[in-house]
Amino acid sequence: MAGISIALATYNGEKYLPAQLDSLARQTKAPAELVICDDCSTDRTIEIVNDFVARAPFPVRVACNERRLGFLSNFMRAAHACEAELIAFCDQDDIWEPEKLASMEPVFADPQVLLAYHNATLTSARGAGLTRLYGGGSGIRIHEPLSRDPWLVIPGFMQVFRRELTQYSALHPLSYDVDWPGQPLSHDRWFVFLASVLGRIAYVGQPLVQYRQHHDNVFGFYPDQRARFDRLARGVRFIRAAVTASKNRGDLLRQMQVQANLSSPYHELSARAIAYYDAMCSRLEARKAVYTAPTYRARARALFALLRQGSYGRSAGGHFSWNDFLLDFYLAAPLGPRLRRLLRK
Repeated sequence: MAGISIALATYNGEKYLPAQLDSLARQTKAPAELVICDDCSTDRTIEIVNDFVARAPFPVRVACNERRLGFLSNFMRAAHACEAELIAFCDQDDIWEPEKLASMEPVFADPQVLLAYHNATLTSARGAGLTRLYGGGSGIRIHEPLSRDPWLVIPGFMQVFRRELTQYSALHPLSYDVDWPGQPLSHDRWFVFLASVLGRIAYVGQPLVQYRQHHDNVFGFYPDQRARFDRLARGVRFIRAAVTASKNRGDLLRQMQVQANLSSPYHELSARAIAYYDAMCSRLEARKAVYTAPTYRARARALFALLRQGSYGRSAGGHFSWNDFLLDFYLAAPLGPRLRRLLRK
């Protein structure tokens, strides 16, 4: 099926769902289909969905889960039910701009683009515009494989990706989320991981969704200052989780090479990514010594060894940023013994 399938996951969304569905009906480029997976809603969600099915200007398929799956598995189920070449995740509480699908589909004229995402406008619960999620212009930027921060978070409602990526989902339950240790990657992070390894990721600067902020958001947007403070507060914990996550990604890619029988160039790209994550794991293990070595001299030696190796200076490519260096220099090296309990094995 050509075009874009919309994968909408719902759960008790009666408050904002009608406005979202209306925005889908107003798309200047109609979707190939809308797939709705409901996760055992107990409010009027299904009634609202059925009313929309009767008047929708495009095909709509609805599936109701027999038991609660949670948002992650519900979104994955919706994605796997889609039949078009491209898939767009859709949250139940946002509003799409009319030109979203028409603006995103042409980006995939480049066959190497596996995933594209766009800017968004933050709005209040009542729909009042607040600010853009990302700054900069409205142009298109193309990112080559493994050129972005490996832990980059791109919310699902901003994504469109090729359906071919769903063929690797059997490995998804084995993945590891660096921000939620012990849990598999969220649905949106999973497809960003795959796309960042096997092809290009495109960014469209045009804000194409009104991203509603309200008290019932599963995940909301946090201002830059709060995000920086959060990263600082969990910095040492994050290193430990990133060691595990980088090992996990290398292992997943090795399994993918065997189980998925990857063809060229995917096999070559995955081999490159395995080397990338193996090297990242080594750098992270070395950085962990900055926090855990028993003496200040040993911690300082580990820090400057990383500096000489060029491990600092950029957050992309599996390296560390200068902000990471300042954190390590001013906090980890001087205070390491007090922080060791945060990195216990």
